[in-house]
Amino acid sequence: MDKKISVIIPVYNVEPDYIDTAINSVLEQTYENIEIIVVNDGSTNEETLKYLNSINNCKIKIVNQENKGLGGARNTGIENSTGEYVGFLDSDDWLDNNYYEVLYNLCETNNADIACGTLTRVGKDYETPMDYFENNVVSKFIEKIKYITNGSTCSKLFKKELLSEIKFMEHMYFEDNPFLVKILSKSNKVAFTNKVKYYYRENPKSIIMDPLKKDKREKDGLYVLEDICSTIKDKTKKEKEEVLYIFSPILVYLEECKLRPDYEKKVISVLGKKYKKYMFPKKNTFIENIFSIKDTKDKKRKIITILGLKFKIKRKSKNA
Repeated sequence: MDKKISVIIPVYNVEPDYIDTAINSVLEQTYENIEIIVVNDGSTNEETLKYLNSINNCKIKIVNQENKGLGGARNTGIENSTGEYVGFLDSDDWLDNNYYEVLYNLCETNNADIACGTLTRVGKDYETPMDYFENNVVSKFIEKIKYITNGSTCSKLFKKELLSEIKFMEHMYFEDNPFLVKILSKSNKVAFTNKVKYYYRENPKSIIMDPLKKDKREKDGLYVLEDICSTIKDKTKKEKEEVLYIFSPILVYLEECKLRPDYEKKVISVLGKKYKKYMFPKKNTFIENIFSIKDTKDKKRKIITILGLKFKIKRKSKNA
C-alpha cells in the first residue's frame, strides 16, 4: 500500500472560499492515501470559524490552538500528523490534482528525502512562474541551493523523519526560509520536477503584501537572515554565497537601504559592506537555454533560442 501523506493547512481568519479551494485541491488528488490536518491558529473571524465547524470529513482533522503564527501552526500540524510524508499548503493556495502523486513517486523512485514541484504566482488576470529548473535529482548541498529559487516550503514534499529535529520559528514572518536551509542541509537527495504546479494566490491581506505589516517584515527579515547565516557558518564560501544569493533578495529591502541609513546599518551588520552583490538574481543559464535572444560576436546576426533550438537571423541594416 502507498505510504500516507499528511497535508498541513494552517488557517487564520482566511475567507471560507479560499479555504474551501485549498482543501478541495487536496481531496481531489489522484494520490489517495492522504490525511488533511487543518490547524486553526486562533482565528477570530466568525465566517472562518463557521466554515471550519461545518467540516465533516473523515480525511480531515481540525486542530485548534491559540495564535502562534504560521510557523507555530505548521509545527502543530507536524506533531499531529501520522503520515510518512508531509506537505504544506497555505489556506489561500491550491495544487494541481496530481501534485502529490508525482512528488511521492519522485521520492520513492529516487530514494529522495524531498521532492519539489514548481510554484506559480496567481493574480486576478495572470499566472507567473516563480521556479525555473530542469527535472533533476541532486545530492550536494550547493546543487540543492542552486535549484531552489524561492524560500517556500509549500511547493515541496518531505519525508516526515527529516522533520523530527527541525522546527519552524513561531510568531515570525519568513519562518520557512531558515527551516528550508536547515532541511536541505540535512537531507540526502532532493528531486525536482517542473511537471506539476503549486498555485500561490496574490492575496493583498497576506504577510508579504499587506502594507500594515511592513515594519514587522523588515525586522523579522533581518532576524531570519541572521539565523540563516548562523546555519551556514560551517559551509564553504561558495555554498554560503549561493544561499545568500537566494535568500538576501527575499529578506532585505534594498530600497529602504537607500532611504534609511539606520536600516542599511543593520543590513551591513548581517551581510557586510558588500551586501548589494547578493541583492540581484544570478544569471539563470537554464532560462537562457530555454528562451533567449543574443547578438553574434560580429553583431551581424541575432541568435534566438526557443526550447533549446537555436536560430540565426540576419540583423536589419540601420540604413534599410
